[in-house]
Amino acid sequence: MVLVDIAGRFTRDGTNLSVTTGSVAIEATRADYVRSLLPPDLPKWGRCTFAQAQEVGQIVARECLAAGAITRNLGTPSWQKFWEDSAAHESMLNRLQGGKAGLLKPANIARTMALIDGAAVASGHAAYLSKAIERAKANGPITIGQTLIFDDELGGESRESFIELWNGARAQPRTQAVGVTFKTCDVRLTTEQDEPLLLLPDYVAGLHHCLQFAGAGPNTFPLTISEANVCLTPMRNRKLKIGMASFHLDYRSMFDSIIEVAEMEMRRRYPNG
Repeated sequence: MVLVDIAGRFTRDGTNLSVTTGSVAIEATRADYVRSLLPPDLPKWGRCTFAQAQEVGQIVARECLAAGAITRNLGTPSWQKFWEDSAAHESMLNRLQGGKAGLLKPANIARTMALIDGAAVASGHAAYLSKAIERAKANGPITIGQTLIFDDELGGESRESFIELWNGARAQPRTQAVGVTFKTCDVRLTTEQDEPLLLLPDYVAGLHHCLQFAGAGPNTFPLTISEANVCLTPMRNRKLKIGMASFHLDYRSMFDSIIEVAEMEMRRRYPNG
């Protein structure tokens, strides 16, 4: 079972244009037990106390197969171009579909891809730490079944589009190259209220984001940098995989065929503009 959440906001402009994807992998047979360890009144990361964050850090370090925290820099020319290229297409879709551009909004696309990347990091690191990769090298290919649970801030039609994007992007060539293939048994978009285990990647993402940006600008965090560091320390016994990335998606290359269809439909419906 892999659970993924994100700290930070996907906005076009502003200071500290970065987001951090947090993810954890949990053995499915232990999910109920791990869920029972969470205090019933545990808040989301943004409203936590130092003691609550410490407790979550210990749970992740002790009970999860692996955790990941990947920070993505959005302060790049590619991010600005992504928004610009999407603007005309979003306008067309809003006109054609009655104001429902859905997942094709730039922030939703970027969020979806960040969630997908987070799932790959946690599952891949779990395969490494559990020695599945070693077993595959020694004894032949291994297939690992997994359920993916993402924090849902999309809603409605965007959920179906999210599943389509996941199905198109879920290949993990690095693990496949060493004989480990992940079979996705289920993909769910839900909330912490319905699945409390989502609080684990929420805290992982928030703690790592705080560690990097609490002292840089107007971000508001519930903990100090030193407190976040204390909470992350138990996960650093190889359990936590961290990384940095930049935004590099190109809107038109991702949706060229959709844009072409939308442009043709616009010309058909509105020949006079």
